[in-house]
Amino acid sequence: MSQHPIFHARFFLIAAALLLMLGCNLSGQGGTPGAEQPGASPTAKISAPQDTPQGAVAATNSPPTDTPNPTPTFTIVHLTTPPDATGVTRFITDFDTKPYADKKKAIGGDDYSTNRYERPYTAEEMVYLPDVDLKRVDLRIASPWVYLTFEFSDPRAEGVGVTMYGGEFDTNKDGRGEYLVWGASPASGEWTTDGVEMWKDTNSDVGGPTPQVNNAPWTLGNGYDKRLVTGGVGDDPDLAWIRQIEGGKKVQLAFKYSAIADAAQFFWNGLADAGVRKPEWFDYNDHFTQAEAGSPYPVQTQFYQLKGLAAIDNTCRDAFGFTPVGNEPGLCMYYGSITGTVFRDYNENGVLNGGEPGVSLGTVLLGQNVCPSSGLKNMVPSGSGTYAFNDLLIGTYCVSLNVAFPDPSYHFTTPSIVTVTLTPGAHKVVNFGINWTDPPA
Repeated sequence: MSQHPIFHARFFLIAAALLLMLGCNLSGQGGTPGAEQPGASPTAKISAPQDTPQGAVAATNSPPTDTPNPTPTFTIVHLTTPPDATGVTRFITDFDTKPYADKKKAIGGDDYSTNRYERPYTAEEMVYLPDVDLKRVDLRIASPWVYLTFEFSDPRAEGVGVTMYGGEFDTNKDGRGEYLVWGASPASGEWTTDGVEMWKDTNSDVGGPTPQVNNAPWTLGNGYDKRLVTGGVGDDPDLAWIRQIEGGKKVQLAFKYSAIADAAQFFWNGLADAGVRKPEWFDYNDHFTQAEAGSPYPVQTQFYQLKGLAAIDNTCRDAFGFTPVGNEPGLCMYYGSITGTVFRDYNENGVLNGGEPGVSLGTVLLGQNVCPSSGLKNMVPSGSGTYAFNDLLIGTYCVSLNVAFPDPSYHFTTPSIVTVTLTPGAHKVVNFGINWTDPPA
């Protein structure tokens, strides 16, 4: 069947138009500027080139170069600060080395073998650091807060933000600190969390194989290994605070009692550290040998002067909430006293009443341990019948009165021998009552 000539003409016109359009698309020219081309991405569509002014750099379709994201910043929100608290629950006194600063030495308080340091000097040159020289540390518990107040010889501007004031807490009483709380010397009297840290020992290796005792060189431990808070960053931003008090003469640290599980009994000690300042190295006498650490005692010629362990002062360990046995590692040397009067007990009630005079009769004997015991000290009562045994270490003593009565009517109205147990700071009174029959007038 033949086709009409008009049909052929239309066919050729349509074919020519299609070829022209295909040629334009294959060349990449023509079309509407900025219109999306086949296969182009949406980004390419948005950034299609436009006329570029002379001297300007044309935009490209290359993806932007990765740049580091800025570190997120946040503001610590504090909900509570420690209130003011007065009074002292416990305190520890420490050696004052300031009178010997010009001699570049200490005269006591440093025993490297038992983790005691009296080293308020720089290494080698032995420059005295008065803000490191602790004189007294007070403990105040006013639940829910615990306060530590540090008294030192003098403030030092260079120590602000550098000298760390803190306390260790041994809550299971095994000689190892379980918690360390300390803070950098603050610049003002306002409570701040800046520079304040609280640490915990999670694997009981503070103090090495034998706590408080020098185990150096021992490198297997990591000391206080878990940071509970630093500068207000932690699970509780209000956990621990620090400030100046008394115009900078003292520093006060406060932390929540709950941080040490509201422990009813513990050992504690204070410290000032402007030297090593490494919680993971506690106890320091396990990290350094004494030859490496040096000594503040010139008589220890093989170790003097201070070397690797300098600019540190710590106190002995005090017992809170219980009476220590007396041989615990690092324990403070506690003292007490036993005093009393030998008196004439007119009414024979065994009590020293007003109007009953003291009498100087016999000898008061003191012995160690439970009665009967003697031989430690003896004392003849004064003319007014008084006696005193002062500066006794804590422990158990036997106090008795030995008297040879001149006639049968003399007799005791109180026990003549008494067992006394001295607790830290205790002052026990033991009176001895005597009476006799006066001869007829």
